[in-house]
Amino acid sequence: MSRDGHPFLYALFGVWERFDTLWYIRIARHGYTEPMATVFYPLYPALIRAFSWIAGSDLAAALSISTAASFLLCWGAIRLFALDYPSNLVSRAILLWGVWPASFIFLAGYPDSLLCALIVWSLYFARAGRPLPSGALGFAAGLTKALGGFLSLPLLWIAWKGRKRKREARRNARAFAAALLPAAAIGCFQTYLALAHFPPAEQIYKTYWTTSTAMPWTTLLDAVTTAFSGRDLLLILNLTVFLIIGTAALLPPVRIEYKALTVAAMCLFLTKHTQPLLQSTMRYSLTIFAAFPSLAWKGGTLFAFFAMIAGALNLLLFWAFLNWGLAV
Repeated sequence: MSRDGHPFLYALFGVWERFDTLWYIRIARHGYTEPMATVFYPLYPALIRAFSWIAGSDLAAALSISTAASFLLCWGAIRLFALDYPSNLVSRAILLWGVWPASFIFLAGYPDSLLCALIVWSLYFARAGRPLPSGALGFAAGLTKALGGFLSLPLLWIAWKGRKRKREARRNARAFAAALLPAAAIGCFQTYLALAHFPPAEQIYKTYWTTSTAMPWTTLLDAVTTAFSGRDLLLILNLTVFLIIGTAALLPPVRIEYKALTVAAMCLFLTKHTQPLLQSTMRYSLTIFAAFPSLAWKGGTLFAFFAMIAGALNLLLFWAFLNWGLAV
């Protein structure tokens, strides 16, 4: 959308036409026509294609989906957090998540809000003993981003902890089958790509996205070494946010199934040895939802100051994003 042709429309919509959004719109219009596109999972572009005739454009559809998903994410997180925490802590956690660095991306043409919404609602239904909606939402999460497939880990733990007597074996089987659906979604997508004769994901990343795979500790060590030896402020910020989020999500009050998902998510992020290092890690860290109740445990002046700092960084990153800075 041209800045010169329609200034008002550009200010309203065009400023969001950045980076991955362009790829999702391209896939929505043309499908997977080239190898570079296969690193993006299919649910979000499929929804863009489905709703573009209502919204009037692919970009408007993308933004509408992300906005609706953000509402569902907030609603689902309130329901899920309320199972373990008092209401005042839940409110602080939601507020902190909403202002956290890179959280503006929840309203952009990216699938992050959709992924997070699917994860929290899938977990909520699993804990409520409703495996069918939990599995369906988990399958959708697995078709949204690679992390969605790891949702099977906490769902399997919940199914194991909630198993009933032998006479209810059918119900137990449904819970375990539903828990495997997120991982099955990854398998379905990768099978489609293999049948379409696309190269493996590792080769795609290395050839087109200046990204290689590495052991998580290798990437982390390289990031720490580079951060201490140079003046890369973005790397330092990515590393700091990543370590804060990861540590908070592994504290004792956090449920073990959420910790399992946190460890899987952190390892998945770190297996991508990007150039520059830890690229987009702040955005990826938003999916580690279990960290926010821990970070919001204490209220008062200290929490208000912490939230203000997070919000200021979020606004700074948003400004960089609008100016074509690949900050998240």
